Amino acid sequence: MQTPNFRRVLTGLVLASMLFGCTGSTDAQYASLKDVPLAPARLHAVTLVTDDATLSQLLTKKGFTAMTFASNYPASDRVEASLWSVPEPVVARAAHLKGPTADTPDLRVLVMELAAKGREADAATNRAFFRNVLGSDVPGLPLGIEATDGVRVQVWTYLIPNVVEANKRLRANDIPVVFDPVSITTAYLGDHKTMAIRAPDGTIVELVETAAQ
Repeated sequence: MQTPNFRRVLTGLVLASMLFGCTGSTDAQYASLKDVPLAPARLHAVTLVTDDATLSQLLTKKGFTAMTFASNYPASDRVEASLWSVPEPVVARAAHLKGPTADTPDLRVLVMELAAKGREADAATNRAFFRNVLGSDVPGLPLGIEATDGVRVQVWTYLIPNVVEANKRLRANDIPVVFDPVSITTAYLGDHKTMAIRAPDGTIVELVETAAQ
């Protein structure tokens, strides 16, 4: 007769095996993609989420400049809230900051209560995803900014030439699209088309085609 402890150990081993198998298959999926990158992209902005209401002010001391806009588009707040998986009022209060150099991505700062950290991905899987899907290195935060328990990356925003074509290629290669392409107007990006996929570590990857491109 099996003891309860034995059954718990056996269950744990089975779950661990399943998780390992899923990670391995995901890694293989990205590594085996053909005609890569699927959607060549350039990192444009990083959206941070934090429970520290003073973060934006602290970033200005690191050389970032707050951007102000003469108009807003509240109808787009609903779209971005859904796309970024945050409440709509948080989007409406987002701070936008320009980097100190031309090659520094812009920052968005969203202030809200933070949930427990989600899943993580191994380095090889992340590299395969960003290299073969987007044609980029694994992105990192600008120099002088560090991800902590209280400051996390919610969204990597990339510019791409054509959202519709990217959507077709991603779906054809079984890359999960978590937000279908939509046309919106924001004070920050103007008229643009946007969609989203998700990185292996759970971070949202927003793909944007701007009218100015």
